[in-house]
Amino acid sequence: MVELNSETLFNGAAAAVATVAALMFIVNVQFPYSPATKIALVLVFLAGIFLITQRTSDYQLTVLGYGVIVASGLALFFEVIGLFSAGTTPTVFGLLVIAGLLFALRTRLDEDSRFVSARQARYLLAAVAVFAALVLVVDVVSGGLVYELQPESEVEIAGQQEYRGESRIGSLVVSNPTPLPERVETPRYEACAAGNWSAYDPPSPEGEPEREASLHANVQSGYDEHVLPFGAERYPITVYVNGANVEGESFRIETTEECPDDGSGTPYIALFEVPEDRSYAYAV
Repeated sequence: MVELNSETLFNGAAAAVATVAALMFIVNVQFPYSPATKIALVLVFLAGIFLITQRTSDYQLTVLGYGVIVASGLALFFEVIGLFSAGTTPTVFGLLVIAGLLFALRTRLDEDSRFVSARQARYLLAAVAVFAALVLVVDVVSGGLVYELQPESEVEIAGQQEYRGESRIGSLVVSNPTPLPERVETPRYEACAAGNWSAYDPPSPEGEPEREASLHANVQSGYDEHVLPFGAERYPITVYVNGANVEGESFRIETTEECPDDGSGTPYIALFEVPEDRSYAYAV
């Protein structure tokens, strides 16, 4: 039976806090660099915990340290699985491999529940730290993703009655010229009705001001997606048109710096990027 004393309390609290901190960093922190750098930093942390477990003469601290490593290692495994969008089969296979390694590692423990000497653990920490530093340097020097907008020349508006019918007006091509996987942070794009759209203004309820046709663009990218090294992904950009008599109509598409103020001439769709720090309202 474990004896509950001040030493047990502090050991348990330290292990709990270290585990929670590692899990939060792995799962919740939106790291500004490549996921590979994030993983490397977590490995440095785990190597530091491993060094503590191999140096201490406190059996209880050693066991708790192993618990921190196993819990954090599992979270890191699922982070890698998500990074490469692996399915159920690779996930299950990976978990079985981890289980086998844990059983095998148990046979490597000496009488003091240690795997290696303190000196070897220090060498391991130094090697992992050097590796993490190299990954960080490569990450910073190689830059990040390249985003390229490829609009269509014109679009035929889809039916508006089913699923708020959206029509494709272009693509966003995200290229990764770096040797590390990178997290996608798609720019914000919007569309507006440029030119004279009066023929497509939706009807207004009696007694209310006249409504104007409005558009809303959307980049069809998923949540927390990544582009692998030297790879590329293509995300469709669609537009929803809130107007009357637009189904089956074709409109040309032009990229602009912002929504044009000109309300005359042939109606067209203006597609433009909206800065992250600026809101863009559209009528519904």
